[in-house]
Amino acid sequence: MPRQDTTRELIRTVLKDDAFVMHIETYTITENVQAGTPCRIALTLRSERAQAVTIEGEGVGFIDALCAGLLAHYAREFESLKTVQFTGFAVRAKMDTTRGATGSDAVGIVSLTVRNSEGTLFEFERQGRSLVATAVAVVVEAFEHFINSEKAFITVYRALRDAKDRGRPDLITTYTTQLAQLVTTTSYTQVIERIREEMAIR
Repeated sequence: MPRQDTTRELIRTVLKDDAFVMHIETYTITENVQAGTPCRIALTLRSERAQAVTIEGEGVGFIDALCAGLLAHYAREFESLKTVQFTGFAVRAKMDTTRGATGSDAVGIVSLTVRNSEGTLFEFERQGRSLVATAVAVVVEAFEHFINSEKAFITVYRALRDAKDRGRPDLITTYTTQLAQLVTTTSYTQVIERIREEMAIR
């Protein structure tokens, strides 16, 4: 998706070192199939400028449990996460990458499609020999993207307000263009929706 690539580049440009990056350290998954209890996951994440944090969630399978845990932890600060919806999840194997006799160690490709509150679709894809680790990574990447989208929108909005206060038409043009792009490609909280109305950006 070229548009998505352009937006990611804009987010990197806006946030620079302030971009939110999550590195997966460890995870554990437990599920009692016979008892029919919910699947539980404990995921330890770290970032460059913060201590490692362990996120716990439960749900119908480890993907649902992972999403529940990430939402419970991050949606308190980044409410736009509550508006995204999974619309596609696919797994396929690259059988020509097998090393063992059984072929069970082949590289797996996990693709995730997410729709935001604007109806825009975003695709995320990871590959690796551990199917579960790859699936966890692609979900974490999606959450990371929408967190940074919200951070970038607020950063640009504040910069635009400052440029208007200082009477800088050159910066106003730049920030307005950036904001218009982020409006159509990211997901929003009620706070950001109010900002949108104030700026009359459609």
